[in-house]
Amino acid sequence: MLLGRGPELEQIGRLVADAREGRGGGLLIVGEPGIGKTSLLAEAVAAAGDLGVIEAEAVEAEANLPYALLGETVAPLLNELPELPEPQANAVRAALALGPSPGVPGDRFATCAAFLSLLARAAEREPLVLVVDDAQWLDSPSAECLAYAARRLTGTRVALLVASRPSTEGPLLGSTALERIELSGLAAEDARALLRASTPEAAPAVVDSLVDIAAGNPLALRELPAQLTEDQRLGRVPIERVAVAGAALLEAFESRLAALAADDRAAVAIASAAADRELGPVVGACRDLGIETGALERAETAGVLVIGDQRIGFSHPLLKEVAYERSTPAERRRAHAALARHCGPDARAWHLAAATVGPDAEVADLLDGAARRAIARGAHSVAADALQRAAGFTEGAETRSRRLYGAALAAAIGGAYDRCAALLEPLAEIDDPLLRANIRHTLAIVRMTGGIGIAPDAHARLREEAELILAIDPAAAAAMLADAALLAGVSGQLGAAVPAARRAMDVVPADSSPMIRCRVHALSGSGMVLSGNGAGARESLDRAGRLLAEIDSLSPGTQSAVLGLHARLCTGQERALRTEIERLIEMGQKSDTFGLLPYLHGVAADAAYRVGDWEAAVHQLTSVTLAEEYGQRGILPYCLAVSGRLRAARGETAEARVELERGIAIAREIGSVMVVDWARAALGFLELGIGRPEAAIVELERVEASVAASGLEDPTYVPWAPDLVEACTRAGRMADAELASAALDRRAKAAGVALPLAFAARCRGLVDEGAFEADFDEALAHHARADAPFEAARTLLAYGSRLHRARRRVDGRERLRAALEIFEQLGARPWIERTNAELRAAGAVRREPIADPDQLSPQEVRVAMAVAEGATNKQVAAGLFLSPKTIDFHLGRVYRKLGIHSRTELAALVAQGALGEPPNKSEPRQG
Repeated sequence: MLLGRGPELEQIGRLVADAREGRGGGLLIVGEPGIGKTSLLAEAVAAAGDLGVIEAEAVEAEANLPYALLGETVAPLLNELPELPEPQANAVRAALALGPSPGVPGDRFATCAAFLSLLARAAEREPLVLVVDDAQWLDSPSAECLAYAARRLTGTRVALLVASRPSTEGPLLGSTALERIELSGLAAEDARALLRASTPEAAPAVVDSLVDIAAGNPLALRELPAQLTEDQRLGRVPIERVAVAGAALLEAFESRLAALAADDRAAVAIASAAADRELGPVVGACRDLGIETGALERAETAGVLVIGDQRIGFSHPLLKEVAYERSTPAERRRAHAALARHCGPDARAWHLAAATVGPDAEVADLLDGAARRAIARGAHSVAADALQRAAGFTEGAETRSRRLYGAALAAAIGGAYDRCAALLEPLAEIDDPLLRANIRHTLAIVRMTGGIGIAPDAHARLREEAELILAIDPAAAAAMLADAALLAGVSGQLGAAVPAARRAMDVVPADSSPMIRCRVHALSGSGMVLSGNGAGARESLDRAGRLLAEIDSLSPGTQSAVLGLHARLCTGQERALRTEIERLIEMGQKSDTFGLLPYLHGVAADAAYRVGDWEAAVHQLTSVTLAEEYGQRGILPYCLAVSGRLRAARGETAEARVELERGIAIAREIGSVMVVDWARAALGFLELGIGRPEAAIVELERVEASVAASGLEDPTYVPWAPDLVEACTRAGRMADAELASAALDRRAKAAGVALPLAFAARCRGLVDEGAFEADFDEALAHHARADAPFEAARTLLAYGSRLHRARRRVDGRERLRAALEIFEQLGARPWIERTNAELRAAGAVRREPIADPDQLSPQEVRVAMAVAEGATNKQVAAGLFLSPKTIDFHLGRVYRKLGIHSRTELAALVAQGALGEPPNKSEPRQG
């Protein structure tokens, strides 16, 4: 029983018990060396009983070896490898160098997903406890895999316990997915009890002195008595007081090492420099340096080393650190050089790097080779380390720059955008025009994606570089011009975006790659949308969409292409965009390539929201979590804006406000003007929905001013103008409403797209005194050609309200009820409340939900059963030989009659048998 660790042991016991019950989770135990972290892990292993247990320990010297710890962790699980999907199995084979692995994805999260699958499959057979010690020395790829798994253990039978020295660096130690135990020193009474048990002869005053010196550190309490003479232990001679417990502990270890003979200390120094825990390289290095192997055995007898079956380690990790640090630089270099002759290629490269002073072409080449192997294994952070170190050993300026550029690209693929930018910035002025252009191009996109900040002149510098390399590489120049348009648009400088997009179209070679042509056409179409020609943009966007099917989802240019295709939301092509995005998401999931997923899910959520598939949109809101997880701070505020608007529409007001205000703050910080406008427009929409028109006007007028300054002409790219008109009318500011309506009308007619034309007609209906019926009827006619049920319901609500105020209550109630049915089907709570209020004012009796399944018609029951089983409206329509619009109608009636608002609630009722016998899951689903 550990002294003084009762609460910690209870927490560990709960975690293990929860894993048994399928409520997996993770726990991080943090504390200084010797505080008892390893002992708590041992207790966790004991508490696991008959559960499966995997133990692993990180080693400082292995921090540069890709997947060093993961290999140790995964080894007991490799029998599950044939059961994994082929891309995941390949990712593991590549990461652990288990042999040829065709089609290995280069995405850094591919191995993470495979690791999680291995854990989950093993835990299906028996609950699993995974224990990792000394996590402060984890190699980066292993740390990323563990952090990825830690965030996804809920619902599994896996308990993850990690011990580390105090640190918040890295994806695992900084993860909020792990509960945290901060270990402090033992209480004085527990410390005395430990000392009395280990050193019963110590005088009481000596015990008090040692308790004071050790500051509750259990390892210090065990080590310090051994450093005392018998007279000191018995209190006959005073003990020199040491103020800092850590210093006392280090002195104890120093004393243990100092007691060794010279050859034994030299052997220990070689072991401390070893890059892995294999005994063979240490024995070989000792022989090379004339040290007989008995020195290792004597060090083991002295309690310094631990030698097992072809393995070697230290009795405590801190001893290894002390042994390495107390060696002279020359001794370390000799040890590394000797070890290099007995290691594999990766370890050899790093040993020789540690053994070499000054430039060395051979060492640089070896590190370059280690980097290539790391990239093949998906260990991009390790590759960046190797290439950066290789550059330091490289004399030639051009080769050194190319290696640093390679290190920067590896860092970016590994999600280390800040590091990538720091590596690229000193290279941005090199002489080679093509390399300089590529460096500046990469730097601009990395700064945007990583949220490091978009320089106001980044687009202009990119255009200049593109013109300089146009004669050398016209395809690369076209790609740069397209991205210059993108950067100008994001930073709110549309006057520069449109010409750059046109120039890209002018110079792109017909035989350039599908990726470059896709990017150019997509951003050309986007530029046309931004300048107000939505209908004319369709041809370019359609060309880009066709080319999208030919490109690699891992290509760095895919993000730019998707950013351009986002403009389909303004051309009436929302469903085409959804199809394209869903295909890319599917490709990424099948091949375990995740880099674009945050933005793809964000765009998918936006498109699903606009076409009224709010259930799907809610499921896509993982974009916020993914953007944070993948370090894509540049994309995060957009994802927050999309999520915030959907939450506002659903009545999740507090959550929406937090997300939108956070999105605005981040977007302003990084210079993403367009996203500031998106989020602020959504904040105005939120205020309008909860009945605060004046507050809405404040936000929306700020958007109006920003949009005017940026030159944005499209009326739906940033959806603000219809909300401003409505807010002004509800606040009684009719003159302002008329001005905003007239401006919207002009832009909508120029765009020539159904939805903005519907917006414009609705707003005319709100401000016209006499001819409002014709305006609203025109709006509804445009809505019939658009694909935006929520906006159609808002038009019906506005129409019904105007009819009511014109004392045509019967006609008004008809429109209001039609609006209410759509709002109820969507689950738009603020708008349901407002519509009900209008109906009551118009003399309608509130129709309470029937809440009686027996009142459903047979056709409504069939629709409800199919939807509850998970079928889409399109699949239900095909299975019942009806149109999707008819399914929408029946489903809306089902929701109203049952008093529910979502498929989730409907599925719960069906599962309870409230609508009759639940569907037989073994039968094939209709459609």
